[in-house]
Amino acid sequence: MEIKTAVVQTQGAPLEWTQAQLDEPKINEVLVKVVASGICHTDAEGRDTGITPYPVALGHEGAGIVEKVGAAVTTVKPGDHVVLSYTVDGTCPQCRTAHPGSCESFNLYNFGGASKDGTHRIHDETGHDISNFFGQSSLSTYAVVDESGVVKVDPEVDLRYLGPLGCGFLTGRGQC
Repeated sequence: MEIKTAVVQTQGAPLEWTQAQLDEPKINEVLVKVVASGICHTDAEGRDTGITPYPVALGHEGAGIVEKVGAAVTTVKPGDHVVLSYTVDGTCPQCRTAHPGSCESFNLYNFGGASKDGTHRIHDETGHDISNFFGQSSLSTYAVVDESGVVKVDPEVDLRYLGPLGCGFLTGRGQC
């Protein structure tokens, strides 16, 4: 599907709204229509330091509405309101003992630029891969996110307030 996303082409370059193609979610992934996203210092680090391969679609504080789920997804369904978070493996000792912010695969899944299976979901108009950021790239109109990176929230709460707080809540709780 065609989306708009905020992409940085090279280290320190300006953030540019770009047309891109977003692949369908795979078996363990969720397609989210992004309603709100914040910008945090970590996005500036993603732009300036090269922690994720360029080009990269930034954003890691998002909230939205589930549009589609992969066949193995069990925690959310289309229509659910969600906050986007970081991706974890869910199987390492840190994840199994309720410390996902210390996941052994945290850097790979959140800064490596690819999805868990090693492939990319975002592509430019010529078909070249664009790296994702924090497994979500929430500065986009839509995002494909691993199931581990979505948290269902009360649909009565305004997503415009929740999106920009995704990182702050986790950081303040000591989960990052």
